[in-house]
Amino acid sequence: MVESDRPASQIVRAKLIKSKAKRSSVNGEQVSLKIPLTHTPTMNRLRPLVLFFALVSLLFAGPAREQGIHKSYTPSCGTWDVVFSPSPNGNGSLVGVAHVPGTVELWSVGNYNANFHWQTLIEHWDGTSWQVVGSPNHPSANHFLYGVTAVAPNDVWAVGRYEPDTGGTSTLTLHWDGTNWSTVPSPNPATYSGLYAVAAASATDVWAVGYYYSKSGQRTLIEHWDGTSWSIIASPNVGTHDNLLRAVAVVPNSQTVWAVGYYYRNDGNPSTLVQRWNGSAWSVVASPDGSTRENYLTGVSSTGPNDAWAVGYYNNPNGLYLPLTEHWDGNTWQVVPSPDLSSSLTAVTAVLSLSPNDVWAVGTYYGSSAQLTLAQHWDGTSWQVFSTPNPAGSDFGAINAFDSVAIVPGVGVWAAGYYEVTQPAKPSQTLTAYRRLLRQSRQHRQLPPVRHQQQLQLPLARQGLARHRGLARHRGLGRLPAPRP
Repeated sequence: MVESDRPASQIVRAKLIKSKAKRSSVNGEQVSLKIPLTHTPTMNRLRPLVLFFALVSLLFAGPAREQGIHKSYTPSCGTWDVVFSPSPNGNGSLVGVAHVPGTVELWSVGNYNANFHWQTLIEHWDGTSWQVVGSPNHPSANHFLYGVTAVAPNDVWAVGRYEPDTGGTSTLTLHWDGTNWSTVPSPNPATYSGLYAVAAASATDVWAVGYYYSKSGQRTLIEHWDGTSWSIIASPNVGTHDNLLRAVAVVPNSQTVWAVGYYYRNDGNPSTLVQRWNGSAWSVVASPDGSTRENYLTGVSSTGPNDAWAVGYYNNPNGLYLPLTEHWDGNTWQVVPSPDLSSSLTAVTAVLSLSPNDVWAVGTYYGSSAQLTLAQHWDGTSWQVFSTPNPAGSDFGAINAFDSVAIVPGVGVWAAGYYEVTQPAKPSQTLTAYRRLLRQSRQHRQLPPVRHQQQLQLPLARQGLARHRGLARHRGLGRLPAPRP
C-alpha cells in the first residue's frame, strides 16, 4: 500500500526518518544506497525497543579511532577545505546555513542525539571558529531544525518541527535576538505539521514553508511573520494526492517570493511543484519534470524578477537518479543541463545565487563505493563541478553530504552537512566546508584566516544512539525522499 492510500491518522510522512540499505550495482560493485522509509505510529511504539538494542550495541562497541581529513586536490578555481565544527555529545548533523548580512558571521542549524532524544543544534561562525549556541527544546520530544535565515545580527530565524513522545508533530520556530534563542509560537493546522525552510525580506516580512496532514493527505503549508506573530497564508495544492514544499526564496527588491517542492501524481510518482507569491496570493507556476518518473525540487534562490534557480533531482526510465536544475527567465521555468557524476545517484539539494553569473549549488552523489559531497558553480554559461572534501573518506559505505550553502559576498562560500564513517560504524558528525574567493574586496583582506581541521576526533557516543544503523535518524535534504513503490 502506497503512502497516499493510507489514512492520514495512521501516517507521519515527514520523509526524514529511518534509512534502510538498498543494494545497487555501481561500476560493477555492490554499493549500499540509503533510502529513507516512511514513519508511522507503529514505528513510534517500537522506538523504545529500537533504542534499547541501539544502546546495547554502543556499550559493546570498541573505542573510536581518529579519522584524518581526506583533503581534495586543488582545483583550478580555488580549494574547498573542511573547517572544524562541533558535534555535541559526539554526534550531529547540520542541515541549514545562512549568512548574516553586513558581517562575516554565519548561523547553521541541525540536530544531535542526547538522552534518547533528538535535540536542536545551532552553531555560529564569528569569523574565526564555529561554536555551539544554546537553543531551546521541548521536554520529552524529538526536535529537527531544517532552515535558517538572518535579517541582522540580532534578528535570525530557524524553523523545523518537534515530535512529542505522546505523538504528533508540530511546527517549530526559533528566534535569535542578539543574546538568546527562544521559541516563538507558530500555528499548526493539523496534528502532524512541520516546516522545512525559511526566508526573510525584512524584520516584518519572513516566510516559512512545509507541510501538514489533512484528511485528504499531505498539504502544502506556508506561514508568514509580520513582525508580531506567525500566521498561515493560504497556498494551493496540485491534484488530490500529497503535496509539500521544501524551500523558499525572497526575490530582492520585489514582493515576489518563490517556494518549491513536489506533488504526487495519480500514477504514484512525484512531479516538481513551484509556487509564487505576487504580493497578495500564492499560485502554482508551471515547471518541467526531468522525466516521467520521480521528480523532486529541494532548493530555490533568486537575484531578481527574471532570474531564479530551482534544484533537485529526478529518476530516469533506467532507474538512475540524476541532478535537476531549472532556471526562471521571467517567463518560464526551463531545465538546464547539469553534470551527472554517478552511475546511480547525483542529487543537487540546495542553491544560492549572487548574480545571474554567480550561482552555487551543493548536494551529494554516489561514487564507486561511498557517498560523496558535491559543489558546482554557474558562471552564466554552464555548471562547473568543483573538487570538494570528504572527511569520512571514500571507503565502502562512507557517507559525506552537503545539505545547504551560504555565500559571504567578497569573502567566500560555505557548505554545511554531515559525514559518517561506517567501517567501523561511528556516529555522524557535523560538516562545514569553505572555499575562499580568489578575488576579495579590499575591505575583507584583513579577515583572519579560517582554522582548518587537521584531525577529526570521532568519539564513541555511548549515550547517543546516532550510530545505530536501525535507529530512526532524522536528516535534512541530504537524506533523499523515499521513492514510491
